[in-house]
Amino acid sequence: MGSYAAPNFDKDIVRPPINDNSKSHAKMGFNHVQLGKMLCPAKYLTDYIKDPHGMKSKFDSGSLKVTAALWPAYLYPGDIAGEDFDSKDILEGLFRGYLL
Repeated sequence: MGSYAAPNFDKDIVRPPINDNSKSHAKMGFNHVQLGKMLCPAKYLTDYIKDPHGMKSKFDSGSLKVTAALWPAYLYPGDIAGEDFDSKDILEGLFRGYLL
């Protein structure tokens, strides 16, 4: 998993590495710095990059909701997943992320 989620999987892996043998999910999803950035709704990505822990707190508290209507950043292209997201045209680039 760690090599597939990295933007340049032939050169880099996800840091901190994902241990596929671990039964704990404590370091997965929004709890993992790089995976959280990919799962973050593209609409909030700029704020998430500036303050990942603050945004995670907002998601956890429910003050910002992560719903099915908000597409995750990994679905959009960019050197950073979702970086090319256009809030005025959310369909532009949709499903062109490097993981797809």
